[in-house]
Amino acid sequence: MRFIDTIDGLNEVFETDIPKDFMILIKGAAGTLKSGFTFQMLTNYLDSSGEYGLYITLEQSRENHIKNMQSMGISVSKRLHISDFSDYRVQYDDFSDDLIDLLQENIIEFKEKIGDKCTCVALDSLGALYSLLDIERINLRKRLYRFLEILRRENITMFLILETETDHSMEGSETGTEGFLADGIIELGLHFQGNTANRYLRVRKMRATAHSMEPWILTVAGNGLKVYKGTFSISPCLD
Repeated sequence: MRFIDTIDGLNEVFETDIPKDFMILIKGAAGTLKSGFTFQMLTNYLDSSGEYGLYITLEQSRENHIKNMQSMGISVSKRLHISDFSDYRVQYDDFSDDLIDLLQENIIEFKEKIGDKCTCVALDSLGALYSLLDIERINLRKRLYRFLEILRRENITMFLILETETDHSMEGSETGTEGFLADGIIELGLHFQGNTANRYLRVRKMRATAHSMEPWILTVAGNGLKVYKGTFSISPCLD
């Protein structure tokens, strides 16, 4: 199965699949289905491919995360291991300089245990990670680059979830440090028109991939998420 076949309608947004070993940034405001989008993509892909993955949560407990996914009709694959770091946030705050190294060790150990069939990792979220780091911003890009490059050499496709400030439009193009390091950026957002609000998906960039640059409606259907073409009244994207 291709990544773009894991969510109903996503193969209309992409003409070609998301390449393996890419670093994909899933960004958007609160409530835009970032975790659900990432989790459904991974669980459906892994079940169909026979591969294994790791989903690291720094914000919610494993139990709460599973409940949230099930409430949206998203299945939970036994091939996607959920690594719950939320209970250790207070502990890691005392060792914040080492948190990226601890995450890296966790991923590498899981990869060594599973072997070559371990192909995907998701980190939920970068915002939670940043809140625990005691690193000057000037050094953050270097640390992130090293972290991601090591995982890339392990032949891992990495999904990084980033919560941004609430944005009621689709005109912004801010990507920050993460945008420069990522191979692809999928933006999830909220679009308000009068009294109507729609969640949307837009691919900001995806190297070596043919895809639409237009916004697509993202909604919760009976068996998970669904993407379909909608009509939006927005200013043109300038990035």
